Amino acid sequence: MKPLDIHRPARPPHLARSFTGTYRLTGRVAFFDDVKTPFLKLRLSDCEGDHVALLNLDKTSVPERIGHLDTVTATGVKGLSSQFMLHEFRKATQDEMASLATLQSLPRVYCPVRETFDQLVSTAQSLHSAHLREFLTRVLERQDRMEAFLNAPASVSYHHAYPGGLLQHSLDVANNAVAMLRLNEPDMPRLMQETCFVAGLLHDIGKTYTYDSKGKPNAAWKLCSHDAFTLEACAYGLAYLDQHAPDLAIMLRHVWTCASPGARYGQPAAMTLARYVRDADGQSAMADNQQRAFSRTNGWGFSRLGQNLFWRPEGPTLQPQ
Repeated sequence: MKPLDIHRPARPPHLARSFTGTYRLTGRVAFFDDVKTPFLKLRLSDCEGDHVALLNLDKTSVPERIGHLDTVTATGVKGLSSQFMLHEFRKATQDEMASLATLQSLPRVYCPVRETFDQLVSTAQSLHSAHLREFLTRVLERQDRMEAFLNAPASVSYHHAYPGGLLQHSLDVANNAVAMLRLNEPDMPRLMQETCFVAGLLHDIGKTYTYDSKGKPNAAWKLCSHDAFTLEACAYGLAYLDQHAPDLAIMLRHVWTCASPGARYGQPAAMTLARYVRDADGQSAMADNQQRAFSRTNGWGFSRLGQNLFWRPEGPTLQPQ
């Protein structure tokens, strides 16, 4: 697990207060205090941040099989140094996990692009469709997906090739696809707009199978196309939609199997949402590449990035004032 490196200002003892919360366990370190009492220092994380909690092992036993990124419920007192002194620590129940807001258990600490992360969570929680919110929970709050989605680049050497680039690109595509939908079809129902957002957000979710939890390429990156993993990554969420909102499940499957550049699945687009996601994907990639191509030049004229040629006119009236 990652080292615990959180330092918070001390609080007067009279401000100590009880609490109960449900979090992801993202770090733990065993240590002894000055009188040889055994403690566990725990990092408890959610979409808002982290808390440091201490567990006295002489007084409270740790349940077996609580591991990295498990969802846990902790009860105790918040006291000195804003640390929590726990008297109960256990796995969260299904009801406790179900009561959390959409994406609340995503650990903000694992995302290098914090502003983008906050936008993801706030937008997901603002969706009117309870079915789509539950779908996102089932896809993104999985232990085997969340770290890669928050850490991975969108590509190794192409666009958004930096830690957190996958999330940045995914959110760009989602927002731009919705913007095109609203511009061209302003009377489109909100549910269709929200479905367009979700389709754009998860169009590259298959890439979480091609990177490890630290965002490094793995064997699947060399052996498989990430598009082949998209439906697999969303299978748990799609199974839920099949039962509760089958039309949404079919729309998402259609967008993801025909919207990628070159239509790798060979299925022509039968709805505008698929075109909006496809075009937003290409625009996001090109915009990032163009910015990189001119990052070391004066910003005008011709520049290359790999095999791609980019041009910005040099006329005085076209340059920023």
